[in-house]
Amino acid sequence: MQATNAPEDLFLAGYRAGKSGAALRDESSAGRIWLAGDDRIAFMQRLSTNEMRLPPGAGTVTILTSPTARIVAMLTVQVHRDGLLLITGADQGPTVFMTLRSQIFFSDKVELAGRGAALAQFGVYGPEADATLAKAGAGDLSDLAMFSWREVTLSGHPCTVQRIEGAGSDGLTVLAPAPAASSVRSALMNAGAVAIGEDAFAVLRVEAGVPAAGIDLTEQVNPLEAGLRRFCNDFKGCYTGQEIIARQITYDKVATHLVGIRMTALAVPGAQILVDGRQVGWVSSAVQSVALDQPIALAFVRRPNHEPGTEVIVQSAGAAIMAEVSSLPFVAA
Repeated sequence: MQATNAPEDLFLAGYRAGKSGAALRDESSAGRIWLAGDDRIAFMQRLSTNEMRLPPGAGTVTILTSPTARIVAMLTVQVHRDGLLLITGADQGPTVFMTLRSQIFFSDKVELAGRGAALAQFGVYGPEADATLAKAGAGDLSDLAMFSWREVTLSGHPCTVQRIEGAGSDGLTVLAPAPAASSVRSALMNAGAVAIGEDAFAVLRVEAGVPAAGIDLTEQVNPLEAGLRRFCNDFKGCYTGQEIIARQITYDKVATHLVGIRMTALAVPGAQILVDGRQVGWVSSAVQSVALDQPIALAFVRRPNHEPGTEVIVQSAGAAIMAEVSSLPFVAA
């Protein structure tokens, strides 16, 4: 029998599923927070960038910002009749919970509760995501609008499915009761989903030019610098950091931009980007691209050096790596 590299086989199987099938990612490390009370909408309106006055069944993405408009957290929201379910990036649940709790005033009629342990979370990504959920018993999801969610039954268990922006194509977030996690996972796998690990998902994500919460999206940058203008509503009223964001939009003062970097060797996150010996940015994510067969990165670079084609040096672990700024995405969906 010919020997195989099992980890590499699993990596490529997950990557290919995300490109042409349905890739199943365990996302239970994400935080899940329930926000209830009569003032829940007003509370999130004043703390985050996007419009929260939405009907039950709708959803959105909103960004918690600091007083200086830096990204504290990016949240995916489900609007329920009796509350809001807030989904954070990986391992950010406790930090976001404490941040929200610290902003509750005495007169605020809001209640916070952690749902991380009560719910399992899966992401299904790739062009066959809808078909896979349908085969697993979720029904036809073709009319499910972006960020909207609905209740479904999977393997006999009540679940929710929400459409999200994926890694190169739309994705679906599946929430299930924690005790049903194994059963729901099996149902999705039996319907054709292929497990994808974090390394393969990172390649898909970076190739698609998608920044990740807690990795690329940190308090080093603001939403405009990260290319998240679409999640900053101009008409919702004041929120933390809103004046700074509004000024940057009005006066074209966004000085740093999320860009792609094509490299001759793989850099580490945090590596400095230099032009003529001056630091002009830093690498936030770096992978070996499968589609392009070369090292690539997401990075934040100050203008005018952010223009595609700009030659740069990436200073990483003592090595000077020749590189070039690229437009995003690296690979079209």
